Amino acid sequence: MLRAAFMTGLLLVGSPLAAAQDVTSEASVVPASSHPRWVKGTDVELMVVREVNSRSAKAGERFRLRVNSPVTVDGAIAIPIGAVAWGEIVSVSGTSAAGGKGQLSLRLIHVDTQWGPVALTGTKGTEGASNTGGVILGVLGFGLLGLLNKGGNATFKAGDIIHGYIADGEEPAAPPLLISNQDAPHS
Repeated sequence: MLRAAFMTGLLLVGSPLAAAQDVTSEASVVPASSHPRWVKGTDVELMVVREVNSRSAKAGERFRLRVNSPVTVDGAIAIPIGAVAWGEIVSVSGTSAAGGKGQLSLRLIHVDTQWGPVALTGTKGTEGASNTGGVILGVLGFGLLGLLNKGGNATFKAGDIIHGYIADGEEPAAPPLLISNQDAPHS
């Protein structure tokens, strides 16, 4: 009985891994010997691995992200799920008195591939919650000391999705130009 419960637990824990492996088996993987043809602006879906917040983050600090969806080039996977990407904190402002909310912004740097780092573009910002109501109640209850109430910290939570884009590479192919003869004068 205990063994059956243990095996069931293993199946449940292993199922996300199996699902991730199925995604990779649908498309072939770009061999290490051939360099992929990167296309500028290709979407790279990234996931925050560890929480980053305005209370402890410092401008210039780098943090790790994880590729959340495979990136394909010419039908083959060039950047698999789980590849490491890097971001950098651009600006931070912590919470302040009188309900001031924290602010945090980041920029994406690159994703690590088997061919070396591939530059990414993309920025994102977030704000914490303001605490105006708490300040008003604090002033009513405690007088001027109520102004010391702070707002919420800005946070990128673990699991948050951020979209980046490949910075360098070939320009994307323009869609074909379709010319219609409907508007042409009839002779």
